[in-house]
Amino acid sequence: MGEHDTLYTLLMPEFWAKLVQGAADNPYIGQREWGLSIFETHYTLIHVVSAITTVIFLTIAALRYRASTQDKTEGVVPPRSWNLAAMIGNFTNATFNISADVMGEKNARTYLPFVGTIALFIFVCNIQGLIPGLMPATDTLKTNVVLALIVFVVYNVVGIREQGVQYFMHFLGPSFALGPLPKFPWLAPLMLPIELASHLARPVSLSLRLMGNMMADHKVVGAMLMLIPLLVPVPFLLLGTLVAIVQTLVFTLLTTIYIALALEHAEEH
Repeated sequence: MGEHDTLYTLLMPEFWAKLVQGAADNPYIGQREWGLSIFETHYTLIHVVSAITTVIFLTIAALRYRASTQDKTEGVVPPRSWNLAAMIGNFTNATFNISADVMGEKNARTYLPFVGTIALFIFVCNIQGLIPGLMPATDTLKTNVVLALIVFVVYNVVGIREQGVQYFMHFLGPSFALGPLPKFPWLAPLMLPIELASHLARPVSLSLRLMGNMMADHKVVGAMLMLIPLLVPVPFLLLGTLVAIVQTLVFTLLTTIYIALALEHAEEH
């Protein structure tokens, strides 16, 4: 199996070749429009299929979890066996506990659908990198940039909805009286560029951190599986599992922190 081979290309070579050729012939995908072409970057159709696979898996898991809460126990009694519904339930509870520690239980309940969906999507994508023949959608920058931009837009919308125009006041720094002069954000010329740079750096750091770690982990595990496929890759698979969990936790925690900061009412300016 080559570096760019996956189960999709090996099990369905003719179909995959036609799919790639069709994408290459598409004027909005294959040709260079506005200086962009997915075939000139690390991003491939395999990443698209990986993301679609994640969505299908999470849809099935959500339906299974919903069915488990509609029995006679109404989801109050934990299931006796470790199954897909139990896994989703435990994952959701862990995400809620992390969010509640940062933003309080009330806000955690409000934003759990968004934060939980982001966490589940990233985790399932990351785990695909540990399965021979699959590729994680999160080892490419384009997937992670989209996720980071969604977080960026959401927490800013939350801040504007919660505080209105007052949300933008924290970009100007604190207001204070300067001698006989009235109260005013006198540090605005200094604070404004710093705050803007800080906020713009958030999606960049989120996407680059996730891509770098998942790409490196996927390369290491893949190299070990090709060199010595028996026993030796096991420690690297365990380490890869830890990396997948930690990267999901970091992205989720930072998302929660950004939303919590946006929810805080600005101090007097």
